[in-house]
Amino acid sequence: MANLNMAMLAKHQHRSPFMSPWAHQTIANKPRPYTVSVAISASMIAQLEKPELRTFLAGQIARTLTVMQVDEVVVYEDALIPASGSATAAAKSTEGAFESASKKNFDATVFLARILQFCECPPYLRKALFPIHRDLQFAGMINLESPHHTRIDDPIAFREGVTLEATRKDGTLVDCGLRNSIPAFIKDKAIKPGVRVTIKLSNPNQKISFNSNLSSVPATVVSPNHPRETTGVYWGYNVRLAGSIGKVLSESAYEGGYDVTIGVSELAKHCVSEVVTKSSLASIVASADGADEVDGEASTPKPFKHLMVVFGGAKGIEYSVGADEDVRAGEDECEQLFSYFVRPMASQGN
Repeated sequence: MANLNMAMLAKHQHRSPFMSPWAHQTIANKPRPYTVSVAISASMIAQLEKPELRTFLAGQIARTLTVMQVDEVVVYEDALIPASGSATAAAKSTEGAFESASKKNFDATVFLARILQFCECPPYLRKALFPIHRDLQFAGMINLESPHHTRIDDPIAFREGVTLEATRKDGTLVDCGLRNSIPAFIKDKAIKPGVRVTIKLSNPNQKISFNSNLSSVPATVVSPNHPRETTGVYWGYNVRLAGSIGKVLSESAYEGGYDVTIGVSELAKHCVSEVVTKSSLASIVASADGADEVDGEASTPKPFKHLMVVFGGAKGIEYSVGADEDVRAGEDECEQLFSYFVRPMASQGN
């Protein structure tokens, strides 16, 4: 036992308390060119009375999205969400007026989207990007430990940051959570203050001491998709609002829309374990990763770039589809809207 304790101490004694647990681990093996999106209804939030319970549930959703490496989450409205006087305007953005802070004008869609955005944002940027809001009263207790929530000693090239007030004419300073609040410097690029950016440090292994007199460290601005596309590391999710389940698919943020769509319902004829075979979804995912075969068998489906998985609201996905006036399909024709229509389990108790 003593030898085991000494071995464990030797393994961890080099790790800084200001370094993420995964900082010395290989996070990903290869680049990931495709994206995974998930659509959920806010009706599950609308049914809860206490703000603590709403925040807890939203936090569990954020954790699940992070664990499953989801790149986009779409929060949509269905007929179960009570309408308010400002629902139409509020459903388009989580910024601006604070109507959802009022119990009378509570908007579950905006509330859930705002909590998910707050959770996804690295903790050191939240004060700069999120004003004090009643919806976020209990959100500070949620901790995702996502790879892009970097700590001050993490030797990782990519970081999230927020642009600072202009103090130099030859570029832009970015607060990216380094020790002593030393900013990164983006040369020859003028960006207005208060904008969240993804940067790549020129020397990520540079050690910054407590008494360092550095004024800045060099870096470049990259796309938020760049870490995933080049190294495969998961880099958080985007949040999109949709007025209905039909607009989840029709208003895609990706050029060309979603290649493959999956509807999830407990009333679907086929279980997901029956559908995911070597000749169907498994082959599609493998071909999206760049593989030509799955366990020796040729992958016949067309590779996808953007996958969307749609979950129903409190009454199921069929109800959400039937209540959408823009969708030309009834509850019995729901499965026609998706490439695959599956139930998550072979049998369930409720």
